[in-house]
Amino acid sequence: MEYIGVLAGFFIVTIFLRWKFKIHNTSEKRKAELLLWLLTIAIIGILWDYFATWRGHWTFPGNGLIGIRIFGLPIEEYLFCLITPFFAITVYKIYKKNIDL
Repeated sequence: MEYIGVLAGFFIVTIFLRWKFKIHNTSEKRKAELLLWLLTIAIIGILWDYFATWRGHWTFPGNGLIGIRIFGLPIEEYLFCLITPFFAITVYKIYKKNIDL
């Protein structure tokens, strides 16, 4: 359960930052672009996790997890592959908006 709590915290912080710095995807094109990036990064991350667990580089012991697994990976790992890039893209947009590259 700790893992899902950390993910929820990251998600809440991300939503707060998007609200605070007025990072909104108002157009359909921008929404589709964000979704495309999130899904692309998530797919790469999930494939990486499958490969790493298959090779035995890491495992996901039951401690701190909800216990729901999809194709051998815990549900938290799928959420991690979506929430972390969402956070990173938000931080990048804040940086870009305030620093003017």
